Amino acid sequence: MRIQYASDLHLEFRENWRILRQDEPMDVRGDILVLAGDIGYLGDDNYVTHPFWDWASENYRQVIVALGNHEFYKFFDLSTLHDGLVGKIRPNVHYYYNSVVHIDDIDFIVSTLWSHIDLEDAYAAEHGVTDFRRILYGEDVLTYAEFNREHQRCFDFIKESVSESYATHKIVVTHHVPSFQLMSPEFHGSRLNGAFTVELADYIENSDIEYWIYGHSHRNIARTIGTTQCICNQFGYAFHNEHLSYDRGKYIEL
Repeated sequence: MRIQYASDLHLEFRENWRILRQDEPMDVRGDILVLAGDIGYLGDDNYVTHPFWDWASENYRQVIVALGNHEFYKFFDLSTLHDGLVGKIRPNVHYYYNSVVHIDDIDFIVSTLWSHIDLEDAYAAEHGVTDFRRILYGEDVLTYAEFNREHQRCFDFIKESVSESYATHKIVVTHHVPSFQLMSPEFHGSRLNGAFTVELADYIENSDIEYWIYGHSHRNIARTIGTTQCICNQFGYAFHNEHLSYDRGKYIEL
């Protein structure tokens, strides 16, 4: 089976869609398409009606979408999320929050995996990252403490799901970055790193996860941690030329 993957298409920006829709949004090379978050704003009426989903539905057997932080930017209340959330976009296109998708002999373990912000970086993160102005938790905007609680919930879900899986192939799909080994050197020393990346290398090294597909950083860096191949294919912001390393036909074969 071929699994094509991408993330951070950011269809909420016209320039991104203008570039993606030239010819075809992707070179179709997979049976399954995995999208590791930040496709658009979940609360926007244009999200589920966007023509990209029609194209994806017609070209892939199944499309698996992890929810990224941008999916929640229409003041979505994170406190209403529950494990096992599945949302239908098209009959064969769904988004997931802390859910396992079983396809043949593969388990796709899908989670946003919010990262973790240290206390000393909390002020910088809350004032420098849009999540804390555009996402709600209950009646108030999201705080770093609630962000961290969601991280723990997501990580607990991943650990439990991996340990309980008897699938031949285990693939974890997250939006946030699961190790600082995958961070671009240009971000070293930033007080905002905790809002993007969490260090799970020890866990990954001792796991039997075959692939970990991630996004969020807008930097395409692949590393093998232990025996797990950590991979991404992020489009990013076209107006910052972040799409230049995006591959329209990136896939793995199992």
